Amino acid sequence: MKITEVFKRAGILALCLSAGNALADERLEARRHFRNGMSLISQGEFDKGIAELQEAYAIKPHPSVVYNIARAYLDAGRTAEALEWYQLYLQTNPADAASVRATIARLEEAVKAAEPANLAQKLPMPPPPGTPPAPAAPAPDAQAMARLLERLEKAIARAESLPVAAPPTAPTASSSTSSARPAVPQSEDEGAVPYEERVVTASRRAQSALEAPNATTVITAEDIRLSGATSLLDVLRRVPGADVMEMGVTSANLSFRGFNQRMANKVLVLVDGRTEYQDFLGMTLWANFPIGMEEIDRIEVIRGPGSALYGANAMLGVVNIITQAPGSGDRQFIARAGGGNTVSGSFLSHGAAGGLRYRLSVGYGQEDKWSRDFESDRPDVAQTTPLKDLGYRGARANLATTYTFDSGVDLGVSSGVHRYYTEVYPLGTLRNFFLDGLSAYAKTDIGLGPVKLKGFWNHTGVEAGPQFEAIGQRPLSSRVDFHVFNGEALFSKGFQLAGEHQLNVGVEGRFKRVIWSYLSPGPKEEFHTAAFVQDEWRPVDPFRLVASYRMDRHPLLSQGKPGLAHSPRVSAILMPLEGHAFRATAASAFREPAFLESYTQLPVPVPGVPGASALTLGNRTLRPERLVAYELGYRGEAPTLGIDWDVALYQNTVKDLIGLSPLERMPAGESFDPVTGTYLAGRSFFQNEQATYTSRGAEVGVSLSPVDGLGLKASAALQKVTAKGEEEEHCAPCSQAPQLRLYGGLTYRTRADLEFGVDAAFTSDTTWIEREPDLGDPTRIDFSANKLPAYTVLNARVGYSVLQDRLTVAVVGSNLGSNHFQHPFGNRVERRVYATVTVTP
Repeated sequence: MKITEVFKRAGILALCLSAGNALADERLEARRHFRNGMSLISQGEFDKGIAELQEAYAIKPHPSVVYNIARAYLDAGRTAEALEWYQLYLQTNPADAASVRATIARLEEAVKAAEPANLAQKLPMPPPPGTPPAPAAPAPDAQAMARLLERLEKAIARAESLPVAAPPTAPTASSSTSSARPAVPQSEDEGAVPYEERVVTASRRAQSALEAPNATTVITAEDIRLSGATSLLDVLRRVPGADVMEMGVTSANLSFRGFNQRMANKVLVLVDGRTEYQDFLGMTLWANFPIGMEEIDRIEVIRGPGSALYGANAMLGVVNIITQAPGSGDRQFIARAGGGNTVSGSFLSHGAAGGLRYRLSVGYGQEDKWSRDFESDRPDVAQTTPLKDLGYRGARANLATTYTFDSGVDLGVSSGVHRYYTEVYPLGTLRNFFLDGLSAYAKTDIGLGPVKLKGFWNHTGVEAGPQFEAIGQRPLSSRVDFHVFNGEALFSKGFQLAGEHQLNVGVEGRFKRVIWSYLSPGPKEEFHTAAFVQDEWRPVDPFRLVASYRMDRHPLLSQGKPGLAHSPRVSAILMPLEGHAFRATAASAFREPAFLESYTQLPVPVPGVPGASALTLGNRTLRPERLVAYELGYRGEAPTLGIDWDVALYQNTVKDLIGLSPLERMPAGESFDPVTGTYLAGRSFFQNEQATYTSRGAEVGVSLSPVDGLGLKASAALQKVTAKGEEEEHCAPCSQAPQLRLYGGLTYRTRADLEFGVDAAFTSDTTWIEREPDLGDPTRIDFSANKLPAYTVLNARVGYSVLQDRLTVAVVGSNLGSNHFQHPFGNRVERRVYATVTVTP
């Protein structure tokens, strides 16, 4: 950008940008300035109002703000300034570009006609004879001007880097309506109201969080960066109702509203709409992702059942990790080093050429375990890998591209690969396993107006086995090759019929194939199909009704034969006042059996008894786990105060939970396994539990940004799980669900570019009921209760930006509280301190 253009725009923003570059929650702070500015403009205080709008734009560029600044200048009779801002608005490629060009032409003529009069006014009158010369006007503060230009350059660069798409409607610059009317933005995700919180996951379309039929939480890229979190799971602790249980540095389990466990399997995790759920195991491998945290634009969390739109495994919630749009970010180099032999580095780049935009990233990282599962001097235990202390090591690469054709068709192609070593904690008597292998994906998205097509391929190929085995025990190492092919078509259409309707209709097909020695012989293949429909109906303005229904066909759901799973959802939303929404939702959801639960055929060595095994068997007649949920919610906001809040009350009833049966004695003629040459002490198999479990709870979350630079977040969740048909002392879901979880976080960025963030998450005590060999008779497997005390996870970050934010150095403290266990079989979580350097050339 030419220096003359910089100074030209600096003059436009001089009123609003004299403050330092201080922000914590960009959306809340920008929204507060925007609302205050619009209020001042409506009262005729144009200078103060425009300054507020310009401050909002500097914090977070938005085309609606540019349009309203231009209209405010025009209404104030300041033609030259209005012309500048209309020209800036035109650069966002609005749908009303033709009328804007006409307005600009008229304003240019008016400015040109006014130039002689302005020049005459500017010519100084000669002073009377003998008058002493007037003192020179003070020069502007050079540092203040430098900060002004720096912030202006950033705001303009960020606005120019945003991907451009023509919206269906936009304001007409020549209209006679008030300047307080917002423009429609360039991207559907941004919404017509500037800086409102938007979600796309709840209804498979962009909408205000106030309109969402589920309780939702959005975590932004700025939240992630300022929090000091070193993993996605640390970030998710701030979500009300989220139960995060870490067993290793990259081995963790996530659930919502109870029912967490080793190999948690009731939350669907997506990356840009592509599943990361590993169907062969029935869990999410968090170390499997081929993206880095620096690529994330935001994380949308749906708390509550999502099967009505996403099908199986979205039983308790959905986590959709949305990455930066290709071509919309900066180039970055990031390096981190610290405790636990932690070393990582990554490179992220965005670019564009014509209609093509891309995002490229590569990264490497490694980190030791928090603690070892067995001491190195144990005479009865041997480690099966040479990497005695390594918890994770991986190298990844990812490329995402989009191309917009002249016809308006949008094409997106992305792919990634991750070569890694990590650990996972499986079910039953099995403990810490290593995974050493590769994950890869390829994905295509096509936008054809109201029709969107998506297809992807996922692959996981790993060597796996116990990290520690008893000396003399038969090894359990194995190889897994898993492939998923998925295709989906979605049609969206709005229409009028006794009110406004927004209709979504979709079909999906998925083919899954796995080869794994833990399963019965031969490759296992399944083909799944689904269809879903959702209608959002607004009969009158304050009331909305959302009805969703999905039908999934699974090859084994009807006693081992193909069967159907039905997932309806109905939500009523009342918005009596602007910024306030009341919600009532009823829904059902399900989780389908994983390959492990359907096809396992694995003799597991009995600890302490050489030559003896316990046979674990799959069950092809399993019923899906089922959930019926009821929820009442209230979401509100006070934009002028910078506050958002969300309250939810819920009841979840769960039936047909899948678990391992107690060990049964083998019949006399089947007590020897010729394949392994071991004695079979008994067998257990996957079965549906007979008990019915009910989880009731309340959640509240608050986000506050009262002044520039300061961000506060807090959440609390209370829950109680009860069982019908099972004694309370034997009810694992009852005792394993924390009854109280609290979160509090603070971020602050000073005007001197010093950043500070701290957050704390408290989890109340629990009792974990797990399968362990009986001390008196190792061939007998019993369920034992393991009490776990309450713990607090404390993280902090201090950072400093220099060279116009091109270099940021930070110190991050992870798990700064007392050492603790989050599961009785997991690592002892210990504190670590890291140093990070981020270069943005």
